[in-house]
Amino acid sequence: MDRVHQCATVQLDFQLPIRFDLKYRSSEAGAEEAFKRPVMVHRAILGSVERMFAVLCEHYGGKWPLWISPGRS
Repeated sequence: MDRVHQCATVQLDFQLPIRFDLKYRSSEAGAEEAFKRPVMVHRAILGSVERMFAVLCEHYGGKWPLWISPGRS
């Protein structure tokens, strides 16, 4: 199909630090020590499994190479 695909993503996660109750100690100028909530950075090289599978389906057009073709038992 001769398309350009992007699978890798870098994402900022604000929810998991809340779910895991993550905190770090901060001492800003003029303020007493306080705890703050971090932001997590996620890196996904293949994106999601579904996205990678869709890219492979479109790229090979159903003519799977030997290394990925479903085999028979």
